[in-house]
Amino acid sequence: MCQLSYPAFHVLWTKPIAASGNSFDMNDAEILTMVISALMWQKYNGTIKLYTDNRGYEFIKAHDLLNLWNGGINTDILENNDYPIDPEIFWAAGKLIALEAQAAPCVMLDIDLIVIRSIHELLEKSPIAALHTENLSPDVYLDSSLLKRPGNFKFPEFYNWKTLASNTAFLYIRDESFKTFYLNESKQFMFHNTEKPEEFVSQMVFAEQRLLSICANHHGLPVNYLITDPFSLSNDTVIHLWGFKSLLRQNESVQAVYSRQLIKMFGDQLSTNTFFENYRCKGRDIG
Repeated sequence: MCQLSYPAFHVLWTKPIAASGNSFDMNDAEILTMVISALMWQKYNGTIKLYTDNRGYEFIKAHDLLNLWNGGINTDILENNDYPIDPEIFWAAGKLIALEAQAAPCVMLDIDLIVIRSIHELLEKSPIAALHTENLSPDVYLDSSLLKRPGNFKFPEFYNWKTLASNTAFLYIRDESFKTFYLNESKQFMFHNTEKPEEFVSQMVFAEQRLLSICANHHGLPVNYLITDPFSLSNDTVIHLWGFKSLLRQNESVQAVYSRQLIKMFGDQLSTNTFFENYRCKGRDIG
C-alpha cells in the first residue's frame, strides 16, 4: 500500500437500467475490468469504496465481490436518495450523488477505468484533476439554447461557454467548498428537469463534465489531466473501456480477446489476488 493515500470510490447505480425497463447485468469482461480497477487503485494510490443500491449490492454479492473494495460498500446513499432527478436523462447522476456524500479530497473513478500506476505526483499539485479535455462537439455539447431546462431555470451569467469540458471518468477534487459549489450548480440543472431530449447524452455530459470545467474556470482553479490524447492507442496511465463496452456486450469473441489482454497485462502484478484469479479463470473461458 502506498504511504500517501488518495481515497477513491466506484459507483454502481442500477436505477437508470431499471427505469428503462431492463434488468441490470455485466458480462465477465466488464466485471474483470471493475475488479482490476479496484485492485490497481489499492496497489498504487489508496483506498477505494463502492457506492451502490440494493440491486447492485445483490449483483456484487452473487459474484463473490463483497470484499473487493477495501473502503467498504455503501448502499444507503443511492438506495434511499429521493432527489428529483430523472435517471434515464441523467444516467450518471448516481456518481454525483455519491460524490456529494464522499468527503474531499477524493477521487471519483469509473468502474470501466483502470489507473495503472501511481499518480500521486499529479494529484499533489492539483486542486482538480480529470481524465482529459473534451472538445465542444456541437452534437454532444449543445448550445445553451438547445439544452432542456427545468421551469424558470436560467443559466448564470458567469458561465463561460467557451471553456472546454473535462471527461470525468476520473475526477479528483481537493477542496470541499469547490465540490459543493460544483454539485449545487449541477443539481439546479438536473432537479425537475424531465423533458426528454432527442438523444440521451447531452443533458448528462453538461451536468457532469461541462459544468465541472465552467465551475473551475469561475473559481480560477486549474484542471489538470491524466492524459492529453483520449484517442491514443497507448499511454502509461490508464485503460478505459468507455464506448467499447457496447461492442463487448454484442460480441463474445471481442470479450475473449479483451479479457485475455487484461489478464496478460496484469497477471504478474495481481496473480496472488483471489478476486483477480477468479476472473482470470472466467476470462480464459470466455468465447
